[in-house]
Amino acid sequence: MKLGLLILFLLSIRPINGFSQFKIQKIAEFKIESLLAVEILDFHPQSKLYLGYINNPDGTEVALINEYGEIMVRKVLVGQGPNQSSSSFNSMAFSENGDIWIQTPFQILLYDQKLNLKKNTKYLSGTKTYSFGKMEVFPFFHLKYPLGFSFFTTPTGVDRSVDGRDFNNKNLLEIFTPDESKLFEIAPISDRLLYKNLDKSIWALYFPVFTLDRIKKKLYLTTTLDNEITVYDLITKKLESRIIIKHGEFKSIKGAITQNSLPSYKNLITLGAKNSKIFFLDGGLLVLDYIREIPSLTYEKKIVEDPTYHHFKDPNYHRLIIFDNTKQLTGDLPLPPNAKVMMSLPENCLLAQLINKDVEEDFIRYGVFKLMETK
Repeated sequence: MKLGLLILFLLSIRPINGFSQFKIQKIAEFKIESLLAVEILDFHPQSKLYLGYINNPDGTEVALINEYGEIMVRKVLVGQGPNQSSSSFNSMAFSENGDIWIQTPFQILLYDQKLNLKKNTKYLSGTKTYSFGKMEVFPFFHLKYPLGFSFFTTPTGVDRSVDGRDFNNKNLLEIFTPDESKLFEIAPISDRLLYKNLDKSIWALYFPVFTLDRIKKKLYLTTTLDNEITVYDLITKKLESRIIIKHGEFKSIKGAITQNSLPSYKNLITLGAKNSKIFFLDGGLLVLDYIREIPSLTYEKKIVEDPTYHHFKDPNYHRLIIFDNTKQLTGDLPLPPNAKVMMSLPENCLLAQLINKDVEEDFIRYGVFKLMETK
C-alpha cells in the first residue's frame, strides 16, 4: 500500500497537460508530547512560535509551541473565569506584533503571548455561527496598516445561512470594521460561474472557502462546490479576476448541482468531492486542497473497518493544486503519506500534521513541506 502511494506521488509531480512540474519535499519534522490532538493554525515568524489548540475535557486549551515542538504556554480559555470566554471559539491567529486574536460568535478577544486577556470587543454579525471543537485561522486584515482593522465574521469553510433560502440575493461573506462599527457583505453567489447550475437544496453543503493576501489586500475565494477562484480587492470590494480550476476529478460540478445529484451513502453521508481549503504562500503561490469523491462500495468497506471513517478526513482522498495569482500551474498532487495540511509557512512551505492510525503514539507529529518547481 505504501509503495503504491509513493508511485502515485512520484507520477503526479510530472508535467500534466502542459502544467508546471512541482515537487513537495519534507524539510523538517517535530513532535509535540501530547496524548490529545494538537491542532496548529498559525505561525509568527518573529517569535518563531506556532499557535494551536487542544480539545480536552476541561475545555478548549490555547497553546504556544516553539519550532522544536515544545509547548511554551497553554491555558484553558473557555470558561467563566476573568481571563476566559463563556462562548465557543471559532477562529484565532497571531496579530502582526505577536499577540493572539481569538474570535467567538459575539466578540473578538486579544491576548498577549502569556495568554493574558488584553482586550475584549463585541461585534455585529448578520448570523451567529458556532464551530464547536473545531477552529480555523482568524481572517483579519487592515485596509491601510495599522488603520482600518477589519475581519470576516465567519472563518473559511463555514456557512452563514440558517435555512434553504434562495441564492439570488445572497452574499458569501460578511466583513466587520470595529472602529466604524460597520458591517457589510461581499461576494454575491450570483458572481460565480456555476451560479445558474446551483439549486437551493444544496445550501447545507455549499460554503465559502477562502484565504487572504493581507499585504496586497486581496481575497481569494472559492466554494466547496466550484470550478474557479475569484479574486476580490478588499479596498474596493469589487471582483477583480477569476482563476479557473481544472480538478483531476470533480464529478459533482458537472451539470446541475442539486442535493439529488450529489453522491451520498443512504442519503445520510456525503461521498462527493469538495474544495476543502486554500492556502496563500508568501512567494505568491496559492494552494488548493480539494477532496475527491469516494465510491459507495469503497466507503462501505471502510466503515466496516472503522465505523467513524469519512473520506474528508482521509489524506488518500485529498489532492493539492498549485496556482499563481492568475492561472493554474499543476494538475492534482497527492499529499505526502498520512499528511493533513494545516497551514502555510514562509518560503513556500506547508505545515502538515502526520497521522499514523496504525500506531498509537504518545506524541503528535508535524512535518514542514516545501513546494519546489523543478526544471
